[in-house]
Amino acid sequence: MIRFLTTHIPLFRILLGLTALILCIGLALTAFQQRDSNAIQLNPDRWSWAPARSFEDAHPPSEGWQDHVPGTVIPAKAYWIRVPIPRNGWADPQLFVLRVGSIKAYADGAILYDYILKTKQVHTGFHWKMIAVPLPAPDHVDLLVKYAKHSPLAASVVIGNKSSLLNIILINDLDNLILGTLLLFSGIIALGLYATQRDRLYLFFALLAFSGGFAALVRNLLLQVIWDIPQLAYFHDSCLSLATFAFIGVLRHVFPTINRRKISFLLWVMLADTVLTIIAALANPRWYYSFTINSFGPLFAVVFIAVSWTLWTAYRSRKDLESIWLLAGFTSLTVISLIHMYRFILIFHLPEWFNERMLWVHRLPADSLFWGLFLFVVCLIRVIMHRYTGMNRQLTEFNRSLENVVQTRTQQLQERTEQLETAHEQLGASMRENAEALAEAMILEERHRITGSIHDTVGHTLSATIIQLEAAKRLIAKDHDLAEEKLEASQDLVRRGLEDIRQSVRLLRDDASYYDLLGSIGALIREKEHLTGCQVDSQFDLLPLALSTFQKRIVFQTLQEGLSLGIKHGSRKPFHFQFIIRSDMKTLNMQLIHLEEHDYSAKDLGFSLQAIAEQAALIGGVITADDEKTGYVITLLLPLTPAS
Repeated sequence: MIRFLTTHIPLFRILLGLTALILCIGLALTAFQQRDSNAIQLNPDRWSWAPARSFEDAHPPSEGWQDHVPGTVIPAKAYWIRVPIPRNGWADPQLFVLRVGSIKAYADGAILYDYILKTKQVHTGFHWKMIAVPLPAPDHVDLLVKYAKHSPLAASVVIGNKSSLLNIILINDLDNLILGTLLLFSGIIALGLYATQRDRLYLFFALLAFSGGFAALVRNLLLQVIWDIPQLAYFHDSCLSLATFAFIGVLRHVFPTINRRKISFLLWVMLADTVLTIIAALANPRWYYSFTINSFGPLFAVVFIAVSWTLWTAYRSRKDLESIWLLAGFTSLTVISLIHMYRFILIFHLPEWFNERMLWVHRLPADSLFWGLFLFVVCLIRVIMHRYTGMNRQLTEFNRSLENVVQTRTQQLQERTEQLETAHEQLGASMRENAEALAEAMILEERHRITGSIHDTVGHTLSATIIQLEAAKRLIAKDHDLAEEKLEASQDLVRRGLEDIRQSVRLLRDDASYYDLLGSIGALIREKEHLTGCQVDSQFDLLPLALSTFQKRIVFQTLQEGLSLGIKHGSRKPFHFQFIIRSDMKTLNMQLIHLEEHDYSAKDLGFSLQAIAEQAALIGGVITADDEKTGYVITLLLPLTPAS
């Protein structure tokens, strides 16, 4: 025994806490619920009844009255009830009548109250009528009632001042009102959690809370004071099936691996039972009550066994917070449900000596079943809080690990970025070195070309001059004028050869003036204007200081070759050019525009300009030649970024 208690201490501790909770709430409600002894429950044993021809009778019969015998079936659907009125000095006497549908009230031949029930979908046990009694109070009041079938007299009548009767309603139903409000509020919170988390556990919890809260509120006589809709209480029996369906759904999602097939099967069965119950309620009240009694009872027994076995299995195998709290809540709900069943059903089938020892049960609230549901909901809230806390803890740990990963990755990226920047700088330096080396190679190649050109020019000039001199020598004696022409031709050949040699030598010079780009460009333009008579209009921006020697050579050679091509292919003299250099932080843009008429195209530009374009492409440059409105345009674009 001691070992058993020690093993299950957490479960007993929670059960004790739930008992203390319900006792505290009960004492708190009792503290301000003062019963009013002014109202009196009228005893049906003193009543008498008489059959009515129909519910349209205009006054009570003068004869045919019979004493009422409790439990006797009255052989009429419409009949009169004579209720004696005691003398108690009430200032505002009212009859509070329950469990009747259509009713008329008469006193001393005058009608006091007339109510015709217009729908069969009403629960008369929760729809009361309050009938004002005239003063001075009569000896009796005659009630004309109408029922759908022959049955024992079921009417309940309480007399008292109106304030006393309302106070009784408040005393009896305040707990239901509070519990219903709490359950509905819990359902709304659960729906909010489901909207954000999309966990079906919250959805089933909301269904359980809403079904219990709705039933608690409509099984409440106080609700009629606020909102008089008799059909609401009629549907409260359907909440039994809906609540059971939601309960099974909660169990399936809390313990998804325990008795999964059986619980899933019962879940679908209870869903079908709930749907059929609602359909029967909407179709016919008789079908509704018959189906509820005949189907829900056996199903509930099966569900109770399956749920008990599942919870006990989960508790024995896990013994964690969820299994302990749900088993404690289910145990509390079961005990309170058994008390409720004893009070309203089993009491009529048990021996008298047992009932005498259970009189304390009648001091409990009439709808104690909702207290059991409330305790189970409290336990379920604890389970949801545990899950939510665990989820937040996991999210916190995940965020922490994610932050560590991000920090590590960021550090790696920073290191990689630094490495890439270093490599980029090294690559830029290497490219600049390669460009300089390429420029030196170009210079050397150009020197070889110019040297060969000088050799060819000298050889050609000397050979032609010798031929002209030899011809002049032979013609001096024969034709003096022709000999003189030959000598002049020889002189021109020598002069042109000398000019070509000078130009080649100028290109071979490797001093600072060659790399002074603006000075070299100015000298080139002046020379071309002097030798050919052309006109070059120049527009310069301030050139970047970071231009390399290779870039300067590309600019100079492009201008030199463009002027030579324009002079060679121009259609008329004097030749007119416009030379423009623009630069920004990223690009140098050079344009040479031939403004006069010309007869050449891009195909006539020759291999020399193409060779320069290939050299410019090595450092990201582009040379284009286009025929535009302003003239024939040769354009050079050079990037000025460090990569160049």
